[in-house]
Amino acid sequence: MVQDTSGAVRPRDMVMTELTISLKTVTPLWTGGVDQTCDRLHEAGLIGSLRWWYEAFVRGLGASACDPTSSEQDRCPDKDGNRCVVCELFGCTGWSRKFRLRVTDSGGKLLNGPLNEDTDFDLHFVPLRRLRREEGWLFVKAVEIAAGYGSLGGRTTRKPQAKKGVGDDYGLLFLKSAPPIDCNWDKTKGYLSGFRSVKGATGYPDLRCFFFVQGSFLWREQMNALTKREPFLRGDRGGGNKPAVSKKVFSFRTNSGRVWGYARDAKMRDDIIKHLRSELGAKAKIKTGDEVLGGL
Repeated sequence: MVQDTSGAVRPRDMVMTELTISLKTVTPLWTGGVDQTCDRLHEAGLIGSLRWWYEAFVRGLGASACDPTSSEQDRCPDKDGNRCVVCELFGCTGWSRKFRLRVTDSGGKLLNGPLNEDTDFDLHFVPLRRLRREEGWLFVKAVEIAAGYGSLGGRTTRKPQAKKGVGDDYGLLFLKSAPPIDCNWDKTKGYLSGFRSVKGATGYPDLRCFFFVQGSFLWREQMNALTKREPFLRGDRGGGNKPAVSKKVFSFRTNSGRVWGYARDAKMRDDIIKHLRSELGAKAKIKTGDEVLGGL
């Protein structure tokens, strides 16, 4: 597929109107703020989290996505002006984001305040240029996966502890409704293959290497034991010339519990799942990212 910088597509491939996804916060949603307080809804923080899930999702479908925070040669555009499929939608240097995100209450009123626990809200995916239906489908499914199995926003790295207020959960959502789009995994394959392939992009989140646990959780001590067992899961705040490294496993107590994370490869993922089954017992419902993808 040759990228058309005008965004022109055939009418039947277009998402003609905005897409509305209805959600409810199960815990507060942290999108950033001053003085370590989430003083209001920060759209940039929410879009950044959505982009992260979109990247992991398209990698899980076999496509390539750059890391916009990586070295210049790994970021989009490349020397020939080509973009990866994620930058095509979310933007990069010289190419603006193709949509606007509006967040409203269930009555359509724009939300500016923080998204506290038990808040109904709608995400409005508003096209700024003509979009292919594959882009709309990929965006909606990425949100569905994040809400159904993962989390959104910041402060999700906290570890459950008995002391209230120390390891409280953030970022859990309930999906109320999402618009149907006449598209599926098979129909997106040709679309995904037409964008830049980022060579050497290994170790980035790939949904195929994810693990998801529902109905149980890991306490702080159990989390520490797991990251000691699998150092890849461990984060690092960095400092000086040492870059920060994101944590790759997350645990939540709310609603009987949830754990999710990702490994370097399928073998590591399966080793982690074996450990989780031993640690959590039969009550834990565990899925791989492959199983989630297969259910789309």
